[in-house]
Amino acid sequence: MSRAVPRKIPTWLVIVIMAVIIFFAFALIANALGAKKGKANQNSYDLPDEYVSESRSLDENAEKLSFHLLDVGQGDCGLLELPDGKLILIDLGDKDAGPKVGEWLSQSGFTNIYCLVATHPHADHIGGFKEILKVINTDTAYFPGEKTGATAATSTYKNFLKTLVKKGVSVEDAYAGDYIISNALYRVLVLAPQPHPYEGLNNTSICLLVSYGDHLLLLTGDAEGESESEMIKDYKDAMRRVTLLKVGHHGSKTSSTENFLRIVEPDVAFISLGKDNPYHHPHPSLMKRLLKWCGAVYRTDEEGSLTFITDGREFEVKTAR
Repeated sequence: MSRAVPRKIPTWLVIVIMAVIIFFAFALIANALGAKKGKANQNSYDLPDEYVSESRSLDENAEKLSFHLLDVGQGDCGLLELPDGKLILIDLGDKDAGPKVGEWLSQSGFTNIYCLVATHPHADHIGGFKEILKVINTDTAYFPGEKTGATAATSTYKNFLKTLVKKGVSVEDAYAGDYIISNALYRVLVLAPQPHPYEGLNNTSICLLVSYGDHLLLLTGDAEGESESEMIKDYKDAMRRVTLLKVGHHGSKTSSTENFLRIVEPDVAFISLGKDNPYHHPHPSLMKRLLKWCGAVYRTDEEGSLTFITDGREFEVKTAR
């Protein structure tokens, strides 16, 4: 009875098979590393420290735009560093955030501010401004205009306005279609609010669309569904496929609606919120929507202060922890 003898596999075929296996292994590794596009390998900073890592993917000689979303607990505070060095301070958390942010601004040399943007009158967005005005210099502050109904007569709001007047800071209304800055290099466009009354202060939030090179940043204050629908109606084409979305209202279920996210489809989303906050932000339904439409989600309650940096072509994200 004869027995079949296995044929020897040619050496060249073994080499080809191994090369294919190695190729697909590297492809899988590269895909896993790219799942959170732009995230740095090292931590960057935690207030009030400086950066401890630098990107190798960005053009070192190019002018860069940065957006810092500072960890101020259950509130909002962002600093926009523009390519020509201008600084825009967007909200400042509650009154307890003021001293901490002030210390970081002073140590970082960020004391000459081009303008302030108070997205809306809630205390968790403007409470720290009075303290911060002791350490910074600025000429202009933008508020949602009175036509929106954003005239909350709270002591926090009144004290902020009094301090601005005392320091000689010009208070300007901001409505959809206005430009904070527009030049050949970049622009900061107001997408909301519209000049009409809103039900609730969240929808009076000033929302900014920042464009630089290949990238768009959409910063939405506490805007909810009503304001988002208006932005889609009037600026649908302008806000398609943004690179960074600062998620509205700390991850509330009433913001970042399905229709809104379907248009903006952000590569990266930042959420500003406090750890174990009483509002149970971010809401599970919101997180489900973000995971569907967004490339990567970063949260200040988990990763501390967040920074987005771009040279107009590439970008990266740095976290504090």
